[in-house]
Amino acid sequence: MSRAAIKRLGRPIVAALAHYGGYCALAGRLWSGRAGRILSYHGISACPANAYAVSAEDFACQMRHLATQTAPVSADMLVACLKDGQPLPDGTVAVTIDDGYADIYTDAYPILAQYAIPVTIFLPVDFIGTKGLPDAAARMSQTDFLTWDQVREMNRNGISFGSHTMGHLSLARLAPREVQTQLERSRAKIEDEIGRAVTGFAYPYGTVRDFNPGVAHAVAEAGYRWAVTGVSGVNTSRSDPFTLRRTKIERGDSMSLFERAVRGALDPW
Repeated sequence: MSRAAIKRLGRPIVAALAHYGGYCALAGRLWSGRAGRILSYHGISACPANAYAVSAEDFACQMRHLATQTAPVSADMLVACLKDGQPLPDGTVAVTIDDGYADIYTDAYPILAQYAIPVTIFLPVDFIGTKGLPDAAARMSQTDFLTWDQVREMNRNGISFGSHTMGHLSLARLAPREVQTQLERSRAKIEDEIGRAVTGFAYPYGTVRDFNPGVAHAVAEAGYRWAVTGVSGVNTSRSDPFTLRRTKIERGDSMSLFERAVRGALDPW
C-alpha cells in the first residue's frame, strides 16, 4: 500500500479517535475565545491528477456548514485579533486556498459568494495566466491557472490574495538571495495587479522541511505580516504569525470528518 493510501486511511481514524476520545471537547473548552483555525484547500474540482482537490459539491456542503455553524472571518482579521489579544467567537475559522488553479474562479468563487465566506487565495505568480507550462507540470497537480483578469475581479468582490512564491518553490532549499527574490517579486507583482497591499504568504509544500527560522525572518523582512504553513493545528495569541498552522481539507473527506476537523480532530495529524 502506498504512503498516500495509508495517509488517506489514517485521517478518519485519527479524527474518530480525537472525537470519541474527548480531545475535541477538551480543546473546545481550553481554547474557547482564544483560538482560531485556518483551513487550507488545494483545488476545488474533480481533476484526477490532483489527489487533494475537493469536489465542488463537497466544497458547497462544507461552506454551508461554516456559514451556519461557525464564525468565518478573513485570515487578515484572524491574525489581527490574535496579535492584539482580542477575544474570538467560538468556532472562529478562516478559509485559504493554495496554488491559484482556474477552478477557484469557476467552481469555488460562486460558492464562496453564495455563503459570504471570506477567503485568501495564495498565488504562484509565474503560473498565473498560463496553461500547460512544463515548469508547472513538474511542480503542481494541475496546469490550468487563474488569469489576472479573474484575480482582479475576485479582489474587487472581496476576495483576498497572498503570495505562494513566483514558481511554487520550497524556500528552505534556496539560497538566501533567491529566497528574497521569490518573496519580494511575487508580492510586488500581485500588488501591482490588484492595487492593494499583500499581507499574507503561504509556504509552498508547507512541511517543516520547507521553512525554518531564517526563512520565516525573510518573509517578515519582505514586508508580509503573516505566513501559513501546512502543519496541522490551531492558532492562538502565542502563535508565531509567520508559522501559523492550518487544517488541510482533502478529497474524500466525509462531511462528518470535515465537521470534526473544524473542531480540532485533525490537530494531532
